[in-house]
Amino acid sequence: MFRIFTFRQLSIISFIICLIMLLLSVTNIVTPSIGAFSQSSKTVPIIMYHHITSSQRGNDYILPLKILESDFEYMKKNGYTPVSLNALFQYVKGGKPLPEKPVVITFDDGQKSFITKVLPLLEKYSYPANVNIIGSLVELYTKNHDNNDSYAYLNSDDIKALSSHPLVEIGCHSYNLHSLSGRKGMGKIKGESETEYTQIIKEDIDTFQKLFVSLTGEKAICIAYPYGIKNNTLSSIVKNEGFSIILTCRESTNNLTIGGDLCDLGRFNRPYGKNSKTFFESFS
Repeated sequence: MFRIFTFRQLSIISFIICLIMLLLSVTNIVTPSIGAFSQSSKTVPIIMYHHITSSQRGNDYILPLKILESDFEYMKKNGYTPVSLNALFQYVKGGKPLPEKPVVITFDDGQKSFITKVLPLLEKYSYPANVNIIGSLVELYTKNHDNNDSYAYLNSDDIKALSSHPLVEIGCHSYNLHSLSGRKGMGKIKGESETEYTQIIKEDIDTFQKLFVSLTGEKAICIAYPYGIKNNTLSSIVKNEGFSIILTCRESTNNLTIGGDLCDLGRFNRPYGKNSKTFFESFS
């Protein structure tokens, strides 16, 4: 038997169907918008490591290999996903999504331990990392053939090999301005004119880029300020010289936005004396 509905019943049923369709339509519109909004900004911490040693002791710039691996394990077990600087670039310039808890791993100075101790660990965990090198030290250790990873620095053969490694990005840490005597890093000396200062910085960058191109075939697009020392003139120079990723030593997370840039990125120095949990909780 077919059921016969009254006009009132049919009106109510039609109203309910229209309401359901309206709600479904709104949901389809709002859901993508919410997803897009959640990806329109992202908080990203960047870790700054330096020399890695076989010793069980360290300091603010020397970390035992055992602790580095502990950090990697902590990231793995606590939902962090290490990403490359290029992934950040793809996010801010093209909106390519980043993982839920992204983190960037960087190493300053370019010591030999990066290729002997760090690289095998990166390969074990499939973690990408950035290493920022000092051009004059690359040349020095290419000439003296000293490969003692307790103190030596990466040489030209190392840079060539690392430049083609899928997990490694190489940046500039100046050609020869990594010092605190006289001029402090890439900072300005008191009484120095803007013209003199600009010429010195540009010459240092130019010398670095010529060396880098000779070893890798391309220019570096990332620069890490030595000791984090910077000023407005320096910021303007490095941008004009083509650096699109600029790393500082300011200890803060980075709030990235689609359409933004990667200038003046903060990083957390990883010192000896803290366990992995304490260190990561300091910025999470």
